[in-house]
Amino acid sequence: MDIVRRLSVKSVAQCRTVCKMWRSRIDSMYFTKRFGVRMTSANNYVLLYERSFKGYAFYVDQNFGLTPVESNISYSGLIPLGWSHGVCGLSFGPIVRHFMFLLWNPSVQKSLGAYVPYYTLGQEYEKRLLGFGVRPHNFDPIILKIAFPFDPKEPWSVQLFTLSSRSWIENEFLFPRPFRIKKESQANIGRHIYWCGYEKFIGNDASSYKSYVIVSFDMLSYRFQVLNIPDHLLRQLPLPFCVTSIGDNLVVSGNLQGDEHCVFCIWVLSIHGGTISSFTNLLTIPSPIALKLIGFHDNIDPIIEVPSQEGFTASLYLYRMATGGFQSLGIEGDPGSFFIKPFCQSIVLQSHADRATYCQELVYPGLVDTRLNLGCH
Repeated sequence: MDIVRRLSVKSVAQCRTVCKMWRSRIDSMYFTKRFGVRMTSANNYVLLYERSFKGYAFYVDQNFGLTPVESNISYSGLIPLGWSHGVCGLSFGPIVRHFMFLLWNPSVQKSLGAYVPYYTLGQEYEKRLLGFGVRPHNFDPIILKIAFPFDPKEPWSVQLFTLSSRSWIENEFLFPRPFRIKKESQANIGRHIYWCGYEKFIGNDASSYKSYVIVSFDMLSYRFQVLNIPDHLLRQLPLPFCVTSIGDNLVVSGNLQGDEHCVFCIWVLSIHGGTISSFTNLLTIPSPIALKLIGFHDNIDPIIEVPSQEGFTASLYLYRMATGGFQSLGIEGDPGSFFIKPFCQSIVLQSHADRATYCQELVYPGLVDTRLNLGCH
């Protein structure tokens, strides 16, 4: 098996057909971890977006040439949440009855779904969000479901799904009350998932305000942690902010609203031992409209979503740090739909049947029976 693990993804798939013993060994989590994650020279990124509410998926090369991704799923209506170890985690619309979370590995051309628990029709858990990652020590994908009550006196609800168990774990996680999480973005770095979080306060004049932090989840210890932002940095950050990553560093970005224009900011944070050890301002530029950071090219130049003046469409631009200028990438889509990550190959999901679904029995039995149809191209 040591020789087999050095082969390409396609060759490993062929080796699975040799005999039952080879298939059993290749399908083990040990072999999946030993195969690891591999970068490719042909495809630098994977890009997902919608245009006129139709979904598209492309491989992107070094010069931003596009190659369609072969797949049997429809990307329309899917919301990418994260990318980790060659696997993309996607949700489909709001978290309602018979809601399904989708795991997709384009390298092995397989996807599978997990039904998300939805036990009650009550309003106490109306605000919900999902998180996704792959545990680095065994390459096991996980899905987090966090539900916040409207009444702060009510308990939080946190469930976790692991692909290895094909089941949800409940009520074993201590979420850091009374913080909430902004669901607009998440960042996967090593063993952690990061979000923008906040705590809500009521002032003496009965007005409310929010104090922002960074919330993390350790995929090995299953523990949440709140990272306080240094006051000097917090005073300069756009609030709320979006999170992503560059290498092993956390990146926060957003727009400071001025009277006549916005100021788009990108900050790079180094985190060690659960604290922000240092931070650097990567970019601060004025803009007539709000911009959105999508990713980075060569871990240097920001890839930015720029909406049209009317707000009906948006285009991708590369900001050249060396020259201080924008370069159009010629890619246009619906605002807020762009998702781009450095592409890497793995064999996660290879041992599962394509388009398999798990945990359907957890769906609340009193709800109307509506099934999610992912469709086909």
